[in-house]
Amino acid sequence: MTGATRSVAALLAAAALCLSAACGGGGTEPAPDASPDGGAAATTAATEATGELGPYGVGRRTVTVTDPARDGRQLTVDLWYPTDTDDGEPSTYEFVPGIAYDSETALAAPPVAGGGPFPLVIYSHGSGGVRFVASFHTELLASHGFVVAAPDHAGNTIVERFLGTTDPVEDIRRDRPADISFVIDSLLDPTGDAALDEVGAIVDPASIGVSGHSFGGFTALAIAGGQGDLAPDERVSAIVAMAPASSLLTDADLAGVDVPTMVVSGTDDITTPIDDNTTRAAAAVAGRPLLRVDIEGAGHQSFTDVCDYTVLLRDLPDIDPAIVEAVDALAEEGCGPDFLPADEVQQIVNRYAVAFFLSELAGDDGAAAVLTDEAAEADADITFERSD
Repeated sequence: MTGATRSVAALLAAAALCLSAACGGGGTEPAPDASPDGGAAATTAATEATGELGPYGVGRRTVTVTDPARDGRQLTVDLWYPTDTDDGEPSTYEFVPGIAYDSETALAAPPVAGGGPFPLVIYSHGSGGVRFVASFHTELLASHGFVVAAPDHAGNTIVERFLGTTDPVEDIRRDRPADISFVIDSLLDPTGDAALDEVGAIVDPASIGVSGHSFGGFTALAIAGGQGDLAPDERVSAIVAMAPASSLLTDADLAGVDVPTMVVSGTDDITTPIDDNTTRAAAAVAGRPLLRVDIEGAGHQSFTDVCDYTVLLRDLPDIDPAIVEAVDALAEEGCGPDFLPADEVQQIVNRYAVAFFLSELAGDDGAAAVLTDEAAEADADITFERSD
């Protein structure tokens, strides 16, 4: 890698780490034998299990889709999906050449699991992020029997940010929900891409959810409720918004969200403060159930992999010290002794978000038991509210 290339790589990596989510699945290894019943409803109903890896292995593939209705707009999309094996080569997440890591959970393109169809969740990254920014979340969902798809929102990724070519905010606000809808289209209708069509064939078209962080949380709310003259996508039947930038939406937009909704936020978040975003959204959203999970001591970067990377980068060979310094600086909002450890924050996010999607998209009554005032009382690190 040349000096100039390494400098660009350092900037890109630092941005990716700032806005991405924890890299490894953690927990136990995926069970080799999937449930014979198929679908996410076959997962265990034990409440603690929703925050741990589920009964499926996890596969990952990367595809590119092109939207002819939007001047050939191209989206790179990661697909995570349940598989019946835990044997294979690990999937590799690569920010830029030479800066990459192997997943501890996802395998590189194993066969899809039998026994579907499986619910679909689309994940939307934050502004200046990248499609695999929440592998701690997307991998875990797949292990519980979900197909998960996450696009790079072209014009609003790490590459455009550091090339200075990021699209205007008004364009981004309109493109992001359209990206989600087109990814759904691409999975539900055969495209001729073997990898995409094989994963799409196991999707349940009647069970579709969206999750996202920061600007991706905005995207989840906007796809469900619409914004201005843009109509919602009626195929989306449940959403999870993490530290959402909901201040970009009007009260009327938020009131248009009429599907089951969960909002998860950090009390120490100064990027999308709770009062301006979570409290306002929770008051306006019409969908029920409406669940609000405020995580005490979590910052905006607690929902990303910054804290993990402050350790991981030091183990990679020939890393420019400038990258380490940049990541350490970014870790100031979410890492360190003043914050709840990021791995604990992410386990809380997964415990409630996976239970929510299992309940709302798969009809899992056991998972629904997690989402009650009584169950949440055992979590000392959260404030939990539910409206039915």
